[in-house]
Amino acid sequence: MVNDEMKISLLDVKKVFNDLLNRKISREDAEEWARIRMNALDNRDLIFDPPIKEELLWKAVIYLSGVGLKISPDKYVEDDIGIKETFNTYWNQ
Repeated sequence: MVNDEMKISLLDVKKVFNDLLNRKISREDAEEWARIRMNALDNRDLIFDPPIKEELLWKAVIYLSGVGLKISPDKYVEDDIGIKETFNTYWNQ
């Protein structure tokens, strides 16, 4: 049997946020990153590193899963400033 476990750490989360905010990845790429981790959790293959940070790390996955949501064709629910503020509040410590 193949081991499909996937780890998620604060460093991983910081990289996704930094890449998103620096336009190295798109909002859709960030959502895909989150979707993959959601699927891994559903399959019981997601490991939180360290386990004590599970709630904080999962909050990042949930947040990133919606960064591409729009309220109009050219306006996102959360603008870049909001993403940066949320990142700084929870994960950039």
